[in-house]
Amino acid sequence: MKNNPKLLLYILMLSTLGINTPLSIIGIISQISEYFNTSIAISGLYVSSFTFTIAISGLFIPLLFSKMDRKKTFVSILAVFALSNIVIIFTKSIYIASVFRILSAVVYPAFISIALTVCEEIAPEDQKQDYITKILLGISVGSIVGLPITTALGTIFSYQVAMSWIFAINFLTLILILIFFPSMPGKSKSYEMPLSSVKSKEFILATTGIIMMPIGASIVYNYIPYFLQTVSHIYTYKLSIFLLIYGFVSIFGTWLGGKLIYKKDKATLIIFQLVCASVFLGLYLSADYLIPVLALILIFGILDGMGYNLIQYIETSVLPDSPELANGVFLSVLNGGIALGIAIGGFLVDGLGVMSIFIFGIIFLMLAFILLVYVILILKINLKYS
Repeated sequence: MKNNPKLLLYILMLSTLGINTPLSIIGIISQISEYFNTSIAISGLYVSSFTFTIAISGLFIPLLFSKMDRKKTFVSILAVFALSNIVIIFTKSIYIASVFRILSAVVYPAFISIALTVCEEIAPEDQKQDYITKILLGISVGSIVGLPITTALGTIFSYQVAMSWIFAINFLTLILILIFFPSMPGKSKSYEMPLSSVKSKEFILATTGIIMMPIGASIVYNYIPYFLQTVSHIYTYKLSIFLLIYGFVSIFGTWLGGKLIYKKDKATLIIFQLVCASVFLGLYLSADYLIPVLALILIFGILDGMGYNLIQYIETSVLPDSPELANGVFLSVLNGGIALGIAIGGFLVDGLGVMSIFIFGIIFLMLAFILLVYVILILKINLKYS
């Protein structure tokens, strides 16, 4: 390829970071409520609509875009994001804003899925997992770094200023792709669902097992701030600083996960569940001791970051002939698992108390462990690096 693969990779990495920033508005729900003059509950639905939509559209949207030229796909999707953000910035109706937020979420899986496919195509043979990991880093950095920036802009200035920053970074990446990215033809000859693979026992069991991971992790992750406030009594700026540290540790975990998958994929996939469950058990047993709690949460942050690589790796292994669909399923599993985990965790905290999140997190991880042991060691699915 005449173009520098590294340059294309970093443009795609920045682009995935940019289109992930809409997730960061969770930190300004009160400003959203005030701006649109609506309730916190409605504002929460507005925020979560992005994740719920991705969980659904990830199952089919990537295949619809698979025939298109890659550059045209990236440009058209980033243009949708830019246009949607302009409308969202200036409308005073939360219903109109919701329509355009959902519109962005519908095409989001196609961008991420094809970006993952392209980076694997342009990567040198011995660097494919490194290239994939950098795209996954873009996703996690967009959420982790975007959250404090968006929250600061929203709380210090206004909701419109916060949304303007999101528009700016998406528009910048649109310009970069227009200038530097080459035309690349789509790889699929026709739009068709690989039904034989999707209906296979291996795919069904592997996907069922792998979705237990984000459910179990999300049950705990999303209620860690509440746990730290009510049990460990960490409040205000100390909590914010610790959660930011957690975010950067999670970014390291995404990088580490890519390295471990490439070197020891079977062991990483199986042992991950046991280590994460052990961390949850440790948090449950040492909840009254601050230093061990903080140390264990940071270890969980590393594991949480690793999860991106593990889920993506499993899905591309069980759907090797349809990378766009595999990456779309990865996004659906990830976002669907997070949404389910948030809902389950909320019921647990209300009904059984905050400590129950660790017990149920362990239960879901052990279900993942059992299913993955079965598909990897008994069914012997073909893993890419084995």
